[in-house]
Amino acid sequence: MKNLNKIFAIVGCITAVVAAIVTAAAVLNYFEKKKQDAELEEYLEGAIQ
Repeated sequence: MKNLNKIFAIVGCITAVVAAIVTAAAVLNYFEKKKQDAELEEYLEGAIQ
C-alpha cells in the first residue's frame, strides 16, 4: 500500500508540472496573439489612410 501511495504522489506531481507548463504556454500564446492582432490593426489603419 505504501508503494501505491508513492506512485500516486509521483503521478500527481508530474500532472501538476504538466498543468503548469500548459498554462504558461497558453498565457504566452494569448499575449503573442494579442501582440500580432495589434500589429495587424496598426498596419491596416496605415493602409487605409
